[in-house]
Amino acid sequence: MSLFRIYVDGAIFYHPHLSKLAITQAQINEDAENIDSLTLSAPFNHPYLDSIKPMASVIECKKGKVTVFEGRALDDGSDFYNSHTWTCESALAYLKDTLQPPYEYKGTLRGLLELFVTEHNKSVEEKKQFTIGEVTVTDENDYIAYSNSEYSVTLDAIKEKLIKTHGGYLRVRYTDEGKVLDYLSDYTAYSLQTVEYGKNLLDVKINRDHTERYTALIPLGAKITVTDEERNETETDERVSIAGVNGGVNYVYDEEAVEEIGWIWTTEIWEDVTVPGNLLTKSKARIAELAKGITSMELTIVDESDTGADIGDIRARQYVYCKSPPHGIDGRYLCVEKTKDYLNPSGNTITIGASGVTLSSISAKQNDNLTSLEQDILGQTVKIENISGKVDDINNSKMYRTELVVDGVNIFRDKGQQSTMRCKVYSWDKDITDTLDVSCFIWHRKSNNETADADWDSQHIGMKSVIITTEDVHDNASFYCEINL
Repeated sequence: MSLFRIYVDGAIFYHPHLSKLAITQAQINEDAENIDSLTLSAPFNHPYLDSIKPMASVIECKKGKVTVFEGRALDDGSDFYNSHTWTCESALAYLKDTLQPPYEYKGTLRGLLELFVTEHNKSVEEKKQFTIGEVTVTDENDYIAYSNSEYSVTLDAIKEKLIKTHGGYLRVRYTDEGKVLDYLSDYTAYSLQTVEYGKNLLDVKINRDHTERYTALIPLGAKITVTDEERNETETDERVSIAGVNGGVNYVYDEEAVEEIGWIWTTEIWEDVTVPGNLLTKSKARIAELAKGITSMELTIVDESDTGADIGDIRARQYVYCKSPPHGIDGRYLCVEKTKDYLNPSGNTITIGASGVTLSSISAKQNDNLTSLEQDILGQTVKIENISGKVDDINNSKMYRTELVVDGVNIFRDKGQQSTMRCKVYSWDKDITDTLDVSCFIWHRKSNNETADADWDSQHIGMKSVIITTEDVHDNASFYCEINL
């Protein structure tokens, strides 16, 4: 089993076999879309409390030979017992320390990232510097033009000009040669572990943020340039619009969402889009996502690597196969966030899903069957008619999945508690629950009392939702819905 250790400026601060170097907390939060963080606590009698200098010391966490965190402490606090706690941020935060001067750039996406990182490296000490690694995000023309007349924070410039406009993720890799910054269209690592109901899945929380739902979108493209008689180009404040290719209106909307929750407006800018038709295509795809809001699933798991199994641990930025039939979970999902307490692993959680993208679209995108088909199509040189035939076959196969929604508590601790559990049915990415007859819905309870379970099941047939009370749960019980189509 790989040992977890912590180093401060290269010197050992925590080792599980050295009692004098005991700590009370080491919790790392990995975030695929943001900066990782570490919460570190040590008792008052730790011999190296003074060695951690906020904003100056390099704090490195290793599991075996792998660096699982490197960064700096932001603050230092103490409690009633004089235990000290530091909140730390990962090395990606070093990009917040520098400014990008005004610039004009024309070239490739990689070239712009290199411009930002080169300017950053010139302004900081060696421990904060990066080299550019993989850049897999692409532009249709592999040519962009950006400018800025003001100073901007390096990380903000990267997010604004690259990630917000072209998508993708930033990843920091720690190598013997130093820190490497990758800009990826998608993560490609797959966890060797799986998360399965009845095996290592302890709890499921499905989170929906309806405050982020929008039903109408005004898309804006690049700023329009005009050419004078001497062929000099001047950039105007007017942006490319879809009005000319969209029946005279400059917006798109989701009809079903408008009927459900009314008109809720937003706007987005695609700095690199100069063709109205392309802007219309992008905006239609975007409003389909915005209309559904943000959905993610938080899973409380047992990481098998913590039990001594010779297997890599689950990390954020990996795709993980998750299967839980009672919750409608079955497929490979991107682990966008992981919280791991290296001293108390029983509370480890992972979050699957992504901000701005609904769970249903992630499921469709990452479903194993679709992935296999995509690879099959990409690997062939058959005629387009054959490819269309395969797509039609899949569409006709009616891939269904279910999703359980709980309104109320997930864990019953007191008498008198109750929750409403609803089952939603999807055909691919479309919610078809309302089109199904109630007779299709058959609910099941699983506990230690098979006779009582059978009696409960017989009373919960033909319902699209059920009310679960403390009395239904007894000592321990789980519930799921069977759909008979």
